[in-house]
Amino acid sequence: MFALAFFANGTGDEGDSISHYLYSRFAFEHPENFLNHWAKPVFVLLTAPVAQGGFTALKIFNIGLLLCSMWLMYKVGLALEIPNVWIAVFAMIFAPMNISLTLSGLTEPLFAFWLMLGIYLFVKEKPIPAILWLSFLPFVRSEGLIVFCVLAIYILIKKYWYLLPLLSVGHIVYSVVGYFYYGDFLWIFNKMSYATPTSAYGKGPLNHFASNMHIVLGDFLPVLLIAGILGGAVKMFNFLFKKGRFLKEEMWLIYGIGVAYFIAHSLFWYWGAFNSFGLMRVMVGVLPLYALIIVQGINFLVGFIPKNYHSTSHYTLIATMAVFLFLKLNFERDLQPKAIQQGQTILAEKYADKYRDYTLFFDAPHIALEFDKDRFDFREARHTPQIFSGEPLPEKSIIIWDSWFSRVDYRVELKPFLEDPRLTLIECIETGHSNPKKKSCLFELKPEFANQKVVMNESFENETSNIYLDSTFVKTGNYSRRVDSKKAYSKSFTGWINSFLHKKNPQLKLTAWAYLPEGIKPESHAAKMVFSYESAYRSFEFHQKPVFEKGDSIGWKKVTYSTPIPNYKLINDKAKVYIWNPGKNPIFVDDFKVEWSGE
Repeated sequence: MFALAFFANGTGDEGDSISHYLYSRFAFEHPENFLNHWAKPVFVLLTAPVAQGGFTALKIFNIGLLLCSMWLMYKVGLALEIPNVWIAVFAMIFAPMNISLTLSGLTEPLFAFWLMLGIYLFVKEKPIPAILWLSFLPFVRSEGLIVFCVLAIYILIKKYWYLLPLLSVGHIVYSVVGYFYYGDFLWIFNKMSYATPTSAYGKGPLNHFASNMHIVLGDFLPVLLIAGILGGAVKMFNFLFKKGRFLKEEMWLIYGIGVAYFIAHSLFWYWGAFNSFGLMRVMVGVLPLYALIIVQGINFLVGFIPKNYHSTSHYTLIATMAVFLFLKLNFERDLQPKAIQQGQTILAEKYADKYRDYTLFFDAPHIALEFDKDRFDFREARHTPQIFSGEPLPEKSIIIWDSWFSRVDYRVELKPFLEDPRLTLIECIETGHSNPKKKSCLFELKPEFANQKVVMNESFENETSNIYLDSTFVKTGNYSRRVDSKKAYSKSFTGWINSFLHKKNPQLKLTAWAYLPEGIKPESHAAKMVFSYESAYRSFEFHQKPVFEKGDSIGWKKVTYSTPIPNYKLINDKAKVYIWNPGKNPIFVDDFKVEWSGE
C-alpha cells in the first residue's frame, strides 16, 4: 500500500476524493473549511496539516488509518473471543474497494478507524471515553447518526442510561465553535448537506447495495459475509433459547451497527432520501465490522468440517480470497487516473502556464489540481453555471466544461458554450474507451464581455406561453408579469456572492416598473422588493422594502432598491433579488433590471 501510494497515480475517484483533499489543503487560507458540513469538520481538522504535503501525503495518512483499524479490529475480536480473528485482517486486505479507496482523499478510512476505536473502548469496559469519542462520529461522516441509533439501544441495554446525554457532546462542541463564525448555534442542522427528504440523484432498487456488494468485497467475500450473517442468526436463535452465548458487544456493536448501516443506506437509496447517490464506497466505512462477521461466517462453515481439516480449510479460504482480489482489482481502472482526468491533464500540460493568472471556471475537482488553483478563492476558481447566471465575469477568464461534472452534477450541456458569442473555443479533448468518449473543452472569454454592470434585464417578452404573463397592464412591449398569491415571486436574479467581491463596497440595485391596480390602497399592498443573501439555502442577511407606499397613485410606478453585498459564509453562498407578493391583491411587474456597482 505504501508503494502504491507513490507509484499509482490514481485518486480513488475523480470527484469527492479530490474535493476532500482540496478542502483540507486550503483550510488554513479559508478557515470556513473547518466548519463545512460536506467536507466533514473532524476530517478537515485532522487532515489539514497532512494535506500541505500534497495528495500523496493524504494517501499515506489513510494507509495509517487502515493499519490502525485492522489492529483495533483484531483486538476487539480477541476481546469478544471470536475464534480465528486473525483471518479478519485478510478479509480487510482482500476487499478490492478497500485498496482503491484507501489510496484516496476520501473520509471512509477515518470513519472506520473512529468507529473501531470507540468499539474497542466499549469492549474494554470504558463507556465514558467510548461515548465521548463516538459523539464526534457524525462530524467524520454523517452516517454517524445511523450508528447513534444502535449505540443508544446498546447503552440502555448495558444500563448506562445516565451516560446517554454524552452522545450530544460532539454536537454541542461544534455548535459552540460554529456559532462564532455563522452566528447560529443550530448551524450543524441548518447547514447539513444531507438534511433533505429528497435526493438530487434520484432513487434506485431496494436491493441495490445487496446486489452490488461484490464491487466492495469482490466476488467471494460476500458469500462469507452472508454465511456470517446466517451464523449470527443461528447464534441469536440459540441464545434466545438459552443454548449458547452471545455477548451484547458482538450482538449490538458488530452485528447491530453493521446490519443497521446496510439497511439504512438501502432504504435511503430506495426512498431517494438524504441526497443518497447509492455509492457502494460507503460500505468501506464499516468494513472492519463486516470483516469480523466474515470470520464468524468462516467459523460457521468450517464447523461442518472435521477438526483435522480446519487449518487446511482456513488457508484454502484465504488463498481463495487472494485469487478473487486479483481477479477483481484492475490496476489501470482502480489505481490510475480515470479517463476524464487524463483529458484534463492533457489540457493542463498544454495551457496551464499560458492561463496561469486567469480566473478558471470549472466543475471537475481534478482540474484544480492540474491547473494549481485554489478552489475556494473566487479570484482563481468558479463554477461553469456562473457563466450564464448574469454575474460579472473577470476580464481574464477561461472555462473548462467536462462531460461528467459539468453535465451531470451541474446540468450544463456543451451546446450553450459552443453557441455563446462571448466565448472562443480553444480545444476539446476526448479520452477513454466509452461511447461516447469522455470530453473536456476549454473556452476563453472575449475581454469585451467582462465586468458588465447589468446582471439581469427582463422585459418578459420571450415567455408568451407563461400563464402568469399579462397583456392588459404593460409598461413596454406586449407583456408584463403578474405576481399574486398563486405565483408569489417574480423572476429573480440568483448569483454567487463571491462574483462581486473583487470590487470594494459592492452593491446590488433593483430597478423595475410596478403597476398598482385600481381599488387597492398602496400602503396596504403586501408586495416587497427583496434582497436575500443565503448560505445553504437559508438567509443570513435579508432586506426588504415595500413596492408601494402611502401617496402612490394608481398605475405604473418606477421602483428602485439597493443594498450592499455582504461577505460570504461559505464559498457557494448566493445573492437573490426579486419581488415578492405574499398578499391576495395582484401586482404587475415590467422591465425588471438588476445591476451591480463597486469602487
